[in-house]
Amino acid sequence: MINVPDEISLVIDLLLNYVQEDGSKLWIDLINKVLSEQSSYEELTGNACTIEIKYDVTKIVNEYAEEDQKAYCLMDTTELRQLLLMWNDTVRNKYTE
Repeated sequence: MINVPDEISLVIDLLLNYVQEDGSKLWIDLINKVLSEQSSYEELTGNACTIEIKYDVTKIVNEYAEEDQKAYCLMDTTELRQLLLMWNDTVRNKYTE
């Protein structure tokens, strides 16, 4: 499991639902594209979450948030990239044991 501040709790849904054995190469590639300024904006939608990547901040949207749930959170794009890289390492280590 992963512990993150409540303000970015939707990142847990993103990681647990989309970034498993296959890793997060697609997500990281899109973030790198924006951080290298090859693109000013990228968006990727999965079954339940959408990420809207901008240079400074990424918005993670819960497409099925109920009334009492948080519908989105904002996260520093560079920090999200670092978190995805750490998550990849953790998942890779888990499946190679």
